[in-house]
Amino acid sequence: MLRLLQSNQPAAWVVVPLTAALLWCISAMERGAIPGGEEALAFAGVLASSRAIHMAHLESRMRTRPNSIPGWVFVLWAVPLIACSPVRMWWSGLFVLVALRFALRLPEEESNRKQLLFWVGLCLGIAGVLWHSMSVWSLFLPLGCIGLRPFRAAETLSLLLGLAASWGMCWVLPWLFRVPFPFVQFEAGMHWADWRILGVWVLVACTGWLFRQQSLVRATARQRSARRLTQWMSVAGFGLALLGGSWGAQWSILFAFGGALFCTWTAGWCCPPRWKGTPYVPWALLILAAISAAWPSVSFW
Repeated sequence: MLRLLQSNQPAAWVVVPLTAALLWCISAMERGAIPGGEEALAFAGVLASSRAIHMAHLESRMRTRPNSIPGWVFVLWAVPLIACSPVRMWWSGLFVLVALRFALRLPEEESNRKQLLFWVGLCLGIAGVLWHSMSVWSLFLPLGCIGLRPFRAAETLSLLLGLAASWGMCWVLPWLFRVPFPFVQFEAGMHWADWRILGVWVLVACTGWLFRQQSLVRATARQRSARRLTQWMSVAGFGLALLGGSWGAQWSILFAFGGALFCTWTAGWCCPPRWKGTPYVPWALLILAAISAAWPSVSFW
């Protein structure tokens, strides 16, 4: 499995949707219910987010040989949590990831920084409209980019115009099409049968984060900028997720997306070369995800 996930062949991407479908089926069988339309829409949002992560990983060149492991890890964490989380949160997360994809291209495209920052602002604004607590990424992601290189005045203006355009578009389109859009979300916080298995996920991700620090020493300048941005964005997202529970029901749901982001950019680094246990890491992650999907039925452990 590791060789397939690390290959650059198109067939490697087939592993991601197949794994997602397997975990979704395990979760549905455990609940004894046929997934509804909203759950299917959330499943599509998770797959789209995984694809955005894969493309960001590929285009940023943070590794000499890009692979499918980051997007695959996102699916392993997210799919078992679909049934107990709102659909709008996952689609909001998709726009955050698309904004991150544009941000990772900034060091490579100096001449197009203003256009890229406009799209970063537009995607972050739409994410905030879909799920209000996601608006914090409108601060975190630009700060991460500023840490790599400060913005010029025209670039800052482009970012702000993108944010303004997103809010204006979300107000104007429902008026044009006469389709009501619920801007205020009343969904309750996330409820799950047991959080202990997610603690194991976090432990694995922290181990990968430590391995990743060593990789920064050997990285090229191009790789280092992308690795630093994703590294600190994942830590910021996870820290926000831990604090979100005390800020209200809508903020508590950020643990689902923040944890997914943290595992995506860290758990995938638990496969260091020349370590004998590396080939077995993907299988261990897959087993962990399957237990997460079926945990309510085995929680007596």
